[in-house]
Amino acid sequence: MMKRTLLAIGALLSLGVLAPAPVQAKPHADKAAQKEAKKDAKAKQPKQKGKAGAVAAVLKELTYVTDARPNLKAKQYKYMQSATWCRFCNLKMPDMVKGYPEMRKQGIEIILISADDTVEKAKAFMEKYNAPFPCVMRNSPGVDKLPSYRNAGGNLPDVFTVAADGTLLHDGSMMRGRKD
Repeated sequence: MMKRTLLAIGALLSLGVLAPAPVQAKPHADKAAQKEAKKDAKAKQPKQKGKAGAVAAVLKELTYVTDARPNLKAKQYKYMQSATWCRFCNLKMPDMVKGYPEMRKQGIEIILISADDTVEKAKAFMEKYNAPFPCVMRNSPGVDKLPSYRNAGGNLPDVFTVAADGTLLHDGSMMRGRKD
């Protein structure tokens, strides 16, 4: 049936009974129309969130669990939610501590955001791994103002990579989907 239909359409086209719609050339747009098109294209581009130094401005105001302080001139920040009771957090901490010096050289600062219920537990966790990066409590004043940070609750460890201006670059748990 399909073959007959195609043959019939082919025959009608060859006889000139059925003709494809003519293609019309578009006239050149004038300069005003070109300007308007550029303006529309620019408006459709994604806008940057935050402003230069937005993360550093908030980090300056936070209360830290340890003596370590963040590099306020970093290019990017990794907010890592973690807790002493989280098995995956305990598995990931040695890698974070080991990789921190190289990350810092590249302009990346780690901020550990502790989901523990006491400062003492968070401090002990940092000491256990000899973690050189700063740590704040998840529910301490100002943490909720960190650009592009959201208190994810149960996803631990949960890492948010954010540009210095607060633009979210990556959002997600490093251990999501693991079965062990």
